[in-house]
Amino acid sequence: MSRVTGLHNLVNDHPVDATALITAERRWSYGELAAATRDLAATMRADGLRGERVALMLPNGSDAVLAYLACFASGAVAAPLNSRYAAPEVAGALRRARPRWLIVHPDRRTILDAVPADALHGVRVLVAPVRPPAERPGPVPEDPVPGAAPAVVFFTSGSTGVPKGVVHSHDSALAVLTSTSEALGDVRADDRTQVFEPLVHVSGFIGTFTTLLAGGTVALHEGFRPDRYVAALRRDRPTLICTHIDVLAQVLREPGIRRADFASLRGVYTGGDGVPGHLHTEFATLTGLPIGVGWGMTEAIWLTVARRPPADRDGFIGDPVGGAEIRADPTTGELLVRGPMVMSGYWEDDGLTATTLREGWLHTGDLGRSDADGGWWFTGRIKDVIVRRTSKITPGEVEFALQQHPGVAIAAVVAAPDADEGQVPVAFVVPRPGSTVNGPELTEFLRPRLAAYKIPVRIHVRAQLPLTPSGKISRHDLSEAIT
Repeated sequence: MSRVTGLHNLVNDHPVDATALITAERRWSYGELAAATRDLAATMRADGLRGERVALMLPNGSDAVLAYLACFASGAVAAPLNSRYAAPEVAGALRRARPRWLIVHPDRRTILDAVPADALHGVRVLVAPVRPPAERPGPVPEDPVPGAAPAVVFFTSGSTGVPKGVVHSHDSALAVLTSTSEALGDVRADDRTQVFEPLVHVSGFIGTFTTLLAGGTVALHEGFRPDRYVAALRRDRPTLICTHIDVLAQVLREPGIRRADFASLRGVYTGGDGVPGHLHTEFATLTGLPIGVGWGMTEAIWLTVARRPPADRDGFIGDPVGGAEIRADPTTGELLVRGPMVMSGYWEDDGLTATTLREGWLHTGDLGRSDADGGWWFTGRIKDVIVRRTSKITPGEVEFALQQHPGVAIAAVVAAPDADEGQVPVAFVVPRPGSTVNGPELTEFLRPRLAAYKIPVRIHVRAQLPLTPSGKISRHDLSEAIT
């Protein structure tokens, strides 16, 4: 992969003239990126930021990449915040993270005028790009950063309650990148990775920094639109993409899309919710490439990969990577994992950490099983299980049945409260382009395929499903939409 030994020198030891980063504004060589990182890291050290949080409210671009790299090099703790937050969300995030610095994009500077003063108390606000001072401070010792020291806190995009702060140490964050590299077929210096996913989330983080760790080139973009995504494929000719299922589905529907647009790619990967079998088939038919599927979460990623999942069955997530160990709880079926890529814990939440990390095993909240060959299958999430009277329904099995209908592109099943039965399943479906479906038709389609108690009591047809900022189906928003 690389001679890089830690996050602190992630962009060092690569050829200085090689292209590291391509953004809308410019190209960066590894030499330029390393020099800018050293300057910003020196400023952070001089301000005593080692071990302190540096909040980043930045869109995808070179400022965000440099801020992360400088935090890693200086020992500061990166605390990325969603650059689209409204003022109350910014205030809540600042109170939660209590950063010493907040680096903000110029377009978002005015949002801070609406943030209460107490949330900004003790926070030094810097507008990107951050320049070294004209009079540089004297040298500050560059003591090695311990591997157990925190490197980044990801505040997860929870739909309810206070977001969890997932803390990755220098060691676990580096393991995240190396396991991602293995999952993507060993990222190399001659790879070019297309990244539209936000750097504020782990999805954009892994695509970007795994590639930089290997000495490859990152083509980094802000704001997904199918036409822009396809235009970038044609212009940048990436070798790797690692994106969300919904992105791939939209790209397939983009007018004028053709096989030649994917000719430069050696790998296409996704994670999160299960990939419908028809999407595997359509994508392979158009591009000649399989969609590799992985399993992981902000707390630990990547854990498994299936480079050629079966198109006739949903849920195969493949084999462990990166030294991950996986087992299923014999009583509940919950998937438990341990390995070097597992988080240190949750930010200032010892109770949740103790509940989630027990005897070295991360309790994922996901359900799964292994097959006779040792491969792993994702079967659902504990929190999503629907209890109808005393019978348990896993949404994934109902979604899989719905997605066998030739007119259904994607489906989501959630629980709705019911006075008589406790909970009942309700489905939301998006039709495939050119198709028309309705609830009664789909109900009849399901009757020979599912037990009666598993058939949704209502099926809603939608043009699209709501997504979380990290690109997964927002089931909470679907449940709230039920009246």
